[in-house]
Amino acid sequence: MLSIGFLVIAVVDFAVLVWALRLNRRYPSTALKLATVPLLLLWYDNVVIGLGSTIGEGDLLIGMNTVRFVAHYVFLPFTFIAIGSMAKQAGFKWAQPKYVTGAFCVLATYFILHDLWLFYNATFYPSCFADTLRYTTRVAEFTACGPDAPIGAGKAIPPVPAITLSNMMLLFGAYLWWKVGYKWLFLGSLGALVFFAIPYSQTGGIFSNTGEPIICAVIVLAAVHITKHRDSWQAALQNGGRALPTAS
Repeated sequence: MLSIGFLVIAVVDFAVLVWALRLNRRYPSTALKLATVPLLLLWYDNVVIGLGSTIGEGDLLIGMNTVRFVAHYVFLPFTFIAIGSMAKQAGFKWAQPKYVTGAFCVLATYFILHDLWLFYNATFYPSCFADTLRYTTRVAEFTACGPDAPIGAGKAIPPVPAITLSNMMLLFGAYLWWKVGYKWLFLGSLGALVFFAIPYSQTGGIFSNTGEPIICAVIVLAAVHITKHRDSWQAALQNGGRALPTAS
């Protein structure tokens, strides 16, 4: 049953959150805190999808899905600021000016406000796939809950922030690999993209949701690695050179 699969992912998400919170206590840094923010309610997203058919259509499920959407739109863009913070903490010269940090903050704020505005002006519709039930902003043929479903109604909110973030993670991951020899942010992000690329219409989005804890985990690991090696990297990079590769 697909709904059980989403509940299993929720358990994984929660475990990754607990792990990240423990790392925050051991390796405190702004970058790690920011990288942890998207994990705060990621587990909840999958719980709502997994329990949707059990709860059934109505105000309760609409409210739960509203929290699910808002949490995604508000928390995900914090990763943009986390990238800027990691770059600054690592000692990269281009990331040191305040306006660079400001640019990452502006980008994150723009995506938050833009998607919240689109969501505020959208309408919820029941959305079914296999044994799952949730509410979404558009009814597609493959998510129709019955023969009377208004197929084509509503408007999907395009995942522009997620796509932009995925590309930035690959670019920053490649840059880390080149400058300091840390390859796992790039490889982990690339691996997560394989899950994201699997069409929703064939899987109900379960593979995309499987990729989320993976990419969140590699971001957290990168933040931890930078926190552990920031002093040596900053010293090596202060003259515009490359830091020696460190153990992953």
